Amino acid sequence: MSFEQPVLCLGLAGFSGAQREHLNALLDRLPKASPIWRVGPFAEADAWLVSGEKSRLMHAGTVKILAGQPTERATQLNLSEVDRPVAFSLPLARSDFEPACTFALDSDADVHKVLQQFEGWLRPLRCQFVLGGQLIARESQLQPGIYHVSHKGQLLAVMDFYEWRIGMAPATDPVDFELARWESRPRLGNDIPAHFQPSSLAQLRWVYAQRTVRDVLPPRYRSRPVYFRRAPGVPTRWLKDSQLVLLRELSIEAVGFDALQRRTGLAPAQLGRDLASLYFAGSVTTTADKAGTGGFAARRETLPVNSPNSVAGSFSREASSGPMQQPYPRMTVDLTAPVQLGPK
Repeated sequence: MSFEQPVLCLGLAGFSGAQREHLNALLDRLPKASPIWRVGPFAEADAWLVSGEKSRLMHAGTVKILAGQPTERATQLNLSEVDRPVAFSLPLARSDFEPACTFALDSDADVHKVLQQFEGWLRPLRCQFVLGGQLIARESQLQPGIYHVSHKGQLLAVMDFYEWRIGMAPATDPVDFELARWESRPRLGNDIPAHFQPSSLAQLRWVYAQRTVRDVLPPRYRSRPVYFRRAPGVPTRWLKDSQLVLLRELSIEAVGFDALQRRTGLAPAQLGRDLASLYFAGSVTTTADKAGTGGFAARRETLPVNSPNSVAGSFSREASSGPMQQPYPRMTVDLTAPVQLGPK
């Protein structure tokens, strides 16, 4: 039985151009039944592979990763605050540095094993992906009510669409969610077990829209003007630079898909994925009457950077001999939302 797999972003640091090509080729050969790994921006990645040869242990658990190619910048990681899976390639530059997870770069089997470990650590995110996809598929059927999601007698999630609360059981396998049954429950059945992980309709759909290979943007968003409605109903740290650019542009003026693509320079696929995420987070609309009256203000501050599965990690980019290549301008954002977050 085949299920949809999420696209997971892999960040690379310290590797040469040839080493990156080797890793990219290896990712293309991964089994189709496993999550899809693609190399992406380091700051936005779900997991990191780091060159052990380029890593230098500094002080207080800080590791400096030297640039592996001219267009890359040096990176510093505070290992005590790293919030996503990370593995270092062998050999290590120093014997006093003993990372928890290592791999041999020239061994495909070793890299496969590390990615499988990453997939295990990212199991909660993968469960969110599955449930988010089910929520999108059932969007037209959802009504205020209580739903229990269960498989083989085990309660996997409680969804309260009266108060817009969702709780998910920890340590659950994504396949269990794929095979789960949805059951409508009386309103008194809305108690979410204390050990369940809290989430929301917007957050689960966001996770799915960002990681599916499907085009889930409603067709009207490609033919009508798009209006800014409100700040997205997800943590600010989840927002990527490209999404911040879109929010800034749309809060200034409603504009259509093609014009928005020209203004931002985003590839159509990237623009469609980011607009879909903003749509499912209640942030944009094609209905003028629903447009927000406030703007998405920007200010000169450093953006927090993160992946959706945890709190902000600690790392910094240092200047390098080469320029930092970016497909769009880096934006900063006023972290005080101009409008109240909440359900529609």
